[in-house]
Amino acid sequence: MIRTTLAELFAFLRHPQPMEASGLNADGAVSRWLVLTAFQIGVLGLAVMPLIALWQKAFALSPPNAFEGLGPLALWGGAVLLAPVLEELFFRGWMSGTRRALALMAVVVAGLVLFVALGRGKPLVGGGILLATVIVASLAWWRMRRDKAVPQWFARHFGLLLYGTTALFAAMHLANYAVITLAAVPMVLPQFWSGLMFAHMRVRLGLLASTLNHIASNAIVLAVALAAG
Repeated sequence: MIRTTLAELFAFLRHPQPMEASGLNADGAVSRWLVLTAFQIGVLGLAVMPLIALWQKAFALSPPNAFEGLGPLALWGGAVLLAPVLEELFFRGWMSGTRRALALMAVVVAGLVLFVALGRGKPLVGGGILLATVIVASLAWWRMRRDKAVPQWFARHFGLLLYGTTALFAAMHLANYAVITLAAVPMVLPQFWSGLMFAHMRVRLGLLASTLNHIASNAIVLAVALAAG
């Protein structure tokens, strides 16, 4: 199981392809999830984080300040539960490639763009945009709920989409640093590595599997960060 699971992972990373996720109820899915989660967290802790620590020391970079000023509820509820759920929905929810998932993602992105452009600082306008986005997304999902077809263009460009959005997912975490410089860019390597693992798990096992992996990873990282001060 371990050798087969890791061989599938490396083959996927070399040539990503969309597939119908098995879900966690399939035979061997939980064992596969445990292997992938252990591998993701193990490489993160034993290889990626030590490299990042050396890089941070070499360039005298400040540590991330994502946790500063947050109480226990915000830390554990936000960083460990809410953030993984929202990030998986946004960055990997569409990776099934079905027309319904892509349509839903297009509606969400359009709603966010309108909110940023027109709704920030305007509660009524912003609230209306968010409400309209939820309604349109719900109607689109309901209308296309049986459409599981994957467009050819999506399959053809899936690798570019996966690596591009994973890089965007990692770059988003540069906001955790007070000063963003070129030297700070490698500091989000942990998020890039984890994002690739979440993507594989989402495509192979489903969105619930990647979300649970994301939650477990954040919980362990947060616990270590708090223990280390």
